[in-house]
Amino acid sequence: MAFPSDTFTGASGDLDVMIPKIWGQKLNDFFRASLVMGNFFTNRSEELSGGGNIVYTPNITEISANSKSTGSAVTLNSPTETSVTLTVSNWFEASFAIEDREAAFVKHSYTIMETYSQAAAYAVSKKLDTALALLFVSFSQSVGASTAAIADSNIRAAIAYLDSANIPQDNRAFFVHPNVFWNQIQALDKFSLAINSPVQDPVAKKPLAYLYGIPVYQTTQIQYVSGTTGRVNALAHKDALHFATSPLGSGGSKGAMVGSEGIRVQANYVPEYLSTLVTADVLYGVIENRDLAGVRILTS
Repeated sequence: MAFPSDTFTGASGDLDVMIPKIWGQKLNDFFRASLVMGNFFTNRSEELSGGGNIVYTPNITEISANSKSTGSAVTLNSPTETSVTLTVSNWFEASFAIEDREAAFVKHSYTIMETYSQAAAYAVSKKLDTALALLFVSFSQSVGASTAAIADSNIRAAIAYLDSANIPQDNRAFFVHPNVFWNQIQALDKFSLAINSPVQDPVAKKPLAYLYGIPVYQTTQIQYVSGTTGRVNALAHKDALHFATSPLGSGGSKGAMVGSEGIRVQANYVPEYLSTLVTADVLYGVIENRDLAGVRILTS
């Protein structure tokens, strides 16, 4: 016999009121850019631990050796020295407040307070990282062009700039946008062919992030060349850029936490609003410390 046509229907039908709609256990948190600048370049924050907002760094000029003959006076070196001024004045914050009722309503497994606290800390951390990346454009030494892909000759020229300026060969790194690394650098046979890279299979393995033995950091924090779609990548020694964060302290919060790069996260309960206010903030300064210790690498 034919099956009856008037059976119960599911969603949006007879049984709709009995079918639960489930909010799952997982949150789709936003993906974060790789923040690498603060971990690489020179952090002067400790020098402000006792207060202050300016760090002066004297520059020592190379002195000259002069010939000496019997009976003659020595020739004195008397260079006029300069200094680099690192000023801490940039203050950024990211804050949110959740009232008790809403906190009670939200699915507890989402740990919403912790999740948004981490997002706030990332927001201010990114400000510092971006400020350091923006200094790449100030390097007076430059290779490449914003309209062309990087070439092996650009990479070698950048290294030659640092070597010619007697920059120490340790504590150097390349900073490039992922599109530059994968679409341009890995398109160069020298860095991708197995015959040239015997320690790695260019297809089966992720390429080792080194160029001529120098580490490569990939980050979307690499900035655009002004007015173009090109990127200001860089090769730099860690002393090329300096930064400092000021110790903001705990304010009025007993729960304040300060991270390694001076990112403060604190929470305060505000009774008159029956609300928990969370704020992440940072007070920082950045400076190009040694111009010859960095090379901007322009690419399309």
